[in-house]
Amino acid sequence: MNGSSPSAPCHPSPIQKPSPTSRRSSPTIPNKMTSEIATLLPKGLPAKMADALELYLETGDEAVARGAAMILPGNCWQELQFGGAVISSCRWNETTRSILRFFILRDDTLKGNVSADDHVLVGALHQLHNPEQRGNPALVGEAVEDIRALHGFPEALSLTYLDNTFYKCDWALDPSGSADAPFLSPVSNLIYGGLPAVCSGIMDEITEHYGILGGLALHRPEMTREWCGKSIQWGYRGRHGWRAITEATDGYDQLCLEYCRVMRGSDAGNAFLTLEHLNRIRGGIHQELLLEVASEPRAALRHDALELLLKHRRNETIPIMIRAFEDPESRGHISHFPGESYGELFKMACDGWDAGGEELIRLAMQRVEGQWFSVLVAEHIPELDPSKHAVFRREFLEQLGGVAPRDLPDHWKLVSGKHAAAFMDDFEPMLSGKSKAPRELAAGVLIEKRGTDFAPQALSLLGSKKADARLGGTAFFARLGDATWLPQLAAAAETETSEVVRDALHEAMKACGQLPAASSSGTISDPSEFVASACKQAAKLKLPASPWFNRDSLPPLHLADGAVVPPEAITFLIARQAKQKDPGAAPEILPLLAVIDRKGSVTFANALVEGFLDSDQAASDRWALMLGGLLGDNRIITLLLPRINDWCENSRHKLAEYAAQAISLLPGNEPLMVLDTLSNRYRSKFKNVGKACAEAFNAAATARGITTDELGDLVVPDFGFDAEGVRRFEWDGGGASAELGADFKLSWFDPETDKAWKALPAAAPDAVKEEVKTLGKLLREAVKAQNARLEMMLVRQRRWPVARWRELFENHPLLRSFASNLVWGVYDSGGNLLRTFRRYANGLLADAGGALEELPEADTVVGMVHPLELEKETTDAWRAHLARFKMKPPFLQLDRPVERVDPLHGNRREVTTARDKQLSAGTFRSRAEKRGWLRGSVVDAGGITSYYKVYPGAGIEVILQTENLWIGCDPMETVTLGGAWFVKADSVQRGSYTYDEPKADDPRVLRFDQVPAVVWSETIGDLKAIVATKE
Repeated sequence: MNGSSPSAPCHPSPIQKPSPTSRRSSPTIPNKMTSEIATLLPKGLPAKMADALELYLETGDEAVARGAAMILPGNCWQELQFGGAVISSCRWNETTRSILRFFILRDDTLKGNVSADDHVLVGALHQLHNPEQRGNPALVGEAVEDIRALHGFPEALSLTYLDNTFYKCDWALDPSGSADAPFLSPVSNLIYGGLPAVCSGIMDEITEHYGILGGLALHRPEMTREWCGKSIQWGYRGRHGWRAITEATDGYDQLCLEYCRVMRGSDAGNAFLTLEHLNRIRGGIHQELLLEVASEPRAALRHDALELLLKHRRNETIPIMIRAFEDPESRGHISHFPGESYGELFKMACDGWDAGGEELIRLAMQRVEGQWFSVLVAEHIPELDPSKHAVFRREFLEQLGGVAPRDLPDHWKLVSGKHAAAFMDDFEPMLSGKSKAPRELAAGVLIEKRGTDFAPQALSLLGSKKADARLGGTAFFARLGDATWLPQLAAAAETETSEVVRDALHEAMKACGQLPAASSSGTISDPSEFVASACKQAAKLKLPASPWFNRDSLPPLHLADGAVVPPEAITFLIARQAKQKDPGAAPEILPLLAVIDRKGSVTFANALVEGFLDSDQAASDRWALMLGGLLGDNRIITLLLPRINDWCENSRHKLAEYAAQAISLLPGNEPLMVLDTLSNRYRSKFKNVGKACAEAFNAAATARGITTDELGDLVVPDFGFDAEGVRRFEWDGGGASAELGADFKLSWFDPETDKAWKALPAAAPDAVKEEVKTLGKLLREAVKAQNARLEMMLVRQRRWPVARWRELFENHPLLRSFASNLVWGVYDSGGNLLRTFRRYANGLLADAGGALEELPEADTVVGMVHPLELEKETTDAWRAHLARFKMKPPFLQLDRPVERVDPLHGNRREVTTARDKQLSAGTFRSRAEKRGWLRGSVVDAGGITSYYKVYPGAGIEVILQTENLWIGCDPMETVTLGGAWFVKADSVQRGSYTYDEPKADDPRVLRFDQVPAVVWSETIGDLKAIVATKE
């Protein structure tokens, strides 16, 4: 190896990827520069090196390249990026070859030493493995041969590549490969061909790039035996290497068995995994030895070893597991604790409590720590009968002794469900504790287990001298939500001296079904009583010290009876709202809001919001936005909509969330429509804003007792247009009528003579012009929202009863245009398509041939047809029909790409379209969430192991496995996708620390032939789009 000793290889130490903060800002790209060089500048190419490279490309002078040796990038990671950029951004041509030659020549010490410039070539080779390049094998082969010829030192290049452990190669063997080229990938063969004849000095590298051992096992037996011997001698954890060797040939099986025997004493878990694979690929001939290894304490703790023991040595399993948990080092050997095998084990332990089960559970609770302890308690240990409570409680409380105070609420939450009965003596005093989270948790448990029987004790807490106890009693009644206790809560609120407790009491009264009132009777008193109470309390309150705010310059507020709201009451209104942290109105201002004239309060609301928008827009002044929503009308929407996007783009996401919350407080359906639009617009990008909008929309649906889909139908605004699509605007001395066209644009005419006008008359008052301007903005938002919503309804196979469809799509001035531009179907109660139709502009319904249709009112539903539901002749007829009438669907319907199940694969269960595909976390989340996929359960350490999508119309969910994805994951981290499965809707539970995702053999998983064609097509289309090289 160029004179280097085997124990001290001359190649550089493994490169560490720099942190994002160490990267320099991208230099300015000169106006005149070779495009290939320009692609390297953002990767950190120094400007002087760019100049040298440009000169070299012009002259071909090798002295220029060698003279650039002293110009170094910030680190070797950047050189790897240069090489990758050459392949990904440039075509493979003479310029590309010259660029790589420049980096090779740059260091004239290359002969006899390994130059750092090899990293440029390594980066180039790695990029050739990207999916985009793998699709062009001719280019890859040509590029690899050129790099081989340009470099001239294959061993140095191979060692540099192997040193970079985060650059993996594709070591798939070629069935017809040769001793010189055993792999399918030209890059792999190049690296393989440059290996030295012995393993000495590169043992770590080969073990890390274990796939290369498959080729070595077939064609370099001496080197392979050397690696095997050292692996056995040194106890290398090289199970992946042994897997590659044994999959390639059975000639090394005895050495593999020897490795397992050696490792059984020091690392039984690794020995088990190696032997399990060998046993599987050899047809089970090593089963007895595998069971012996699985019985070793440090192997038995593995979920797969435990699964094997439960199947083949069930009667011995509990004693084996007791020995395993008794091992002092057992904590470090628990693997995949969420596995089903552990659940089965602890159920068996509870059934055999006196036959070792008690000891096993006691040991497990002592040994298992951290994230696994949560899984053990919440998931695996079943609900215990009262005779076992004492042991369980004692071990749990012992564990709490080592838990940080901030984590105690999470641990108590673990036993608040099925194990709550064992801890009732702990939850009762917890209700009076100092911390809010435990109080809330205790309130929920006591309601679940004791219900109203505990109410007298909770009521006694309201009279306690300790504020924490009073807060605990209040939390109980807030959770209980029983109006029976309203008088007692109101009486407590009247005498309460603590502002914090009083606010909590008002919230509890809201939860019990009534707004806070000024008297304990719970009745609405005279408005003047509320005003007088507000003025009295204002004396102790301070207005926000915002530089832009001046109470006395605000327009007046009036009560419903016309009386002016006193300045002191306005102080109360603003000061109380300024202290409100949660979205919505401060509880104490609700009585005052109820008696304010909402029509006259619009000017006041606009002044507050405009003042905030003209200021520095401090987040602490969000009270102005909330009061704008509580007192304003739809003009607040037009003020906030453009700002929401600006705030998102300028990283002021919280302000965008506050604005969405303010919109949710406005009356009417238009604000809810806007929230629905925003929740879809910001589903993937700025998704905290989208989440805030979705939560507000969902809360509105819950309050009305309907689904979000039903609310989405209800809140499509008509904007004042009648069933014929006409709206009249009137003012003193005149008026105008506007008609909403099929293109959603307004046409104007004289309401008296029907004479058409080009626009709204110039004589219209400014207020009317402003109203029309607002209407135009809201119409555009509504059309965008319905485009997105209806396409999602197509994908999800939404169906409407005939009467409801008529209300929405025949009589609604906005939606009827959608009915004309789409093809609809009539379905029977079993979901079978009976016939298709379209709505004409004149209201008639007809099929593709023009024959009139009548919708049956009973036993049928209506929905948008998916192209998979139509025969080719029908699809062609509808395409011709829409073209003849110049109808343009708002989204792809008949021309939607479709995917069909291969009839030969009908009995399969796992979709492999995305399996083993890798992409950045940010790209995955953006693409998936934009298509309606949702995050699955959040498990240990914030891990996210799946995403899922629901098809409500079909009653189906699809679940996609994910690896290396977690809450707060860096968008540039690489995520690996797994298989996907279809299950019945609601058959999989999700939540925090909920492990219920199915495996391929789970009975909940549907066969491909059980999945509706539309669900299959949309899912496969989604998965292909998610993993595509370019979207």
